[in-house]
Amino acid sequence: MHEESAANDDAAARGGLSRIPAQADMDAGSTFDAKVASHQLLELAAVERVICVDDWYAEKDDDGEGVLAALAEGALLAADREKIADIVPEVTLLRDTSAPLELVLDEMRDAWLSLDFSKRKAIRQIADDRLGSEGVGLPGEEDEPAAACLRGLLADATEFLTLSLSDWRKQRTALLADGKSTLILFDRDFSREGASQNAGEEQIAALLRDAPDSWRIGLLTHTVSPDDAEVEAWKTLSQQFDADSSRFLVIAKGRLSLTADGFPRMLKLTLLAPALERLQGGLAEAVSGTWAEAIEKVGLINPYTLEAALNGDRLTDGTWGPETLLRIATAFTQDSVRAKLRADRTVHVSSELVTSLSRVKMPSTSNSDRVRQELADIERLEYFESGDHLTELHFPLEVGDVFAFQKFAEKPHQFEKRHYVRGNAAGIGASELRRSGAVHHMILLAQPCDLAVRADGKRGNGLEFVRLAPLKSPARGRVITHPGGGVATSFDLPFFFEESGSGVEVKLSQQHYVPLTALDMCVLSASGDAFMVTEQEMPDHVLPNWQERFKLLRTWVAKQVEAYRAMEPHGMPGKAADQITAALTGTVASPKLEALISLSQSAITYGVKRVGRLREPYRSALLSRMAQRDSRDAFDPSLIDKTNA
Repeated sequence: MHEESAANDDAAARGGLSRIPAQADMDAGSTFDAKVASHQLLELAAVERVICVDDWYAEKDDDGEGVLAALAEGALLAADREKIADIVPEVTLLRDTSAPLELVLDEMRDAWLSLDFSKRKAIRQIADDRLGSEGVGLPGEEDEPAAACLRGLLADATEFLTLSLSDWRKQRTALLADGKSTLILFDRDFSREGASQNAGEEQIAALLRDAPDSWRIGLLTHTVSPDDAEVEAWKTLSQQFDADSSRFLVIAKGRLSLTADGFPRMLKLTLLAPALERLQGGLAEAVSGTWAEAIEKVGLINPYTLEAALNGDRLTDGTWGPETLLRIATAFTQDSVRAKLRADRTVHVSSELVTSLSRVKMPSTSNSDRVRQELADIERLEYFESGDHLTELHFPLEVGDVFAFQKFAEKPHQFEKRHYVRGNAAGIGASELRRSGAVHHMILLAQPCDLAVRADGKRGNGLEFVRLAPLKSPARGRVITHPGGGVATSFDLPFFFEESGSGVEVKLSQQHYVPLTALDMCVLSASGDAFMVTEQEMPDHVLPNWQERFKLLRTWVAKQVEAYRAMEPHGMPGKAADQITAALTGTVASPKLEALISLSQSAITYGVKRVGRLREPYRSALLSRMAQRDSRDAFDPSLIDKTNA
């Protein structure tokens, strides 16, 4: 850990906090003040000095040739010459349109050398207004608004130095040695000083190795836009720099050219980046150390105790032995990780700095689309396990399992006519069966103990059908941001859809019953689809109890296929095949679930696939909400109509 940085952050976290109002305490209708926010950030982070290194601050050769050329080419109108004459009254020939152009230019050239910066700028502006985008401004003059804005934001807050690249090189050693906590901002392109277009990057790479931990570094450049391009540029440079890349960030000058509102947020990130990196490092150290200790403790468990832990009810209920070991190891880690984090002073100091800087008011548009998407992806992991993870390892059914239902393009009688040819049709797998219509998602609501498969491959309660509730998007305009919700007949789940990050409602009042055979097939298939053939091989990674379940299901499939074959549904008129298929597969009372029986392949497939699982504690909360709904009191309706009350 970086003790010096922690000490600096400790001072920063304490500095001036009581004088800074929390964002939540500020008037919600107040106008955001970028200068106030920048001053607060620098004060809280205990920054003593700001250095801006940019070729804008280098000596500029300004002989006025752009303006003179515009005059010589007749690009400026008489009205423009009058405006310039008002600024430079000593150039008397400007107002005389009959004067020879050579004399006008000579008089203007002589006067230019004595003009101050503001008058030169005003004259160039007149020419630019006439010439448009081509303009006559000096090279690099696009940096002027950013430089002026930066000075306006930061110069009053602390010591403020503006240096050219050559000035920086001369003063670098002394500035690094004086011990002041410093924020330094580099331009990227120093070609106006004869250096390369990437000279700023080269200086940052060296500075990351040489600067004290109290220095914070930013690359302030026009070459990226103020959006996700900053992140991409930072990632690219991080790979190039052989140093601690958390100490610098890329900031677009566009945040300063038009409006300064976006700059304080990037300033905040620049000041916080090392503290955030130390928080990540503290967690990694605590977790890795604790897991090493937990593994050692598991290794010390004697064989008698370990054998007892892996047997008994856990074996009967089909719990896999390694899962029990993981449960034991997790129990050893739960308190230890928290204890290590609480005992780490660097973690405390870094966290205090993050908290204090977060109190500074920022514009309401805080996150780019990319950041919001990444946050949604992370939070989605807290709510849902992926379908691929469940499928690859054939995890048993659990309450909270999410399934996707979709109709087949063909009904059973159509399927028979197309595929059955004298009892020998081409083989067809679940993934090859055409689907049609919308995909409907549902979530499993059964009690965990009812779903447990015993050692004989059966469930102790003989359960054949199970309840699922549909997942539906909320009404237009309603955004789900938190789990639960206040309605007794539904349960909100945020971040369900991976691409949009939007949430869904679990409609507890619209439950459906489906046969467990279909859901069990999802567990035991290689794709997560409910599909099984009579000659199917036992997949890898199936737990012992579910191996027995697999054998029973395969036998059941063979029995249903033979019963279907004996009825010769392909020769029956009308839709008899549909009714026979529904009866044999248990889908008569399941309108959202369809099934097909393939005689050629001796297979049964259902139109359902397991696509995810709700994690704890949300699935327990969902089950509790379902229990509350099922056990709610029922009263006779009031004699007085609600509409007339």
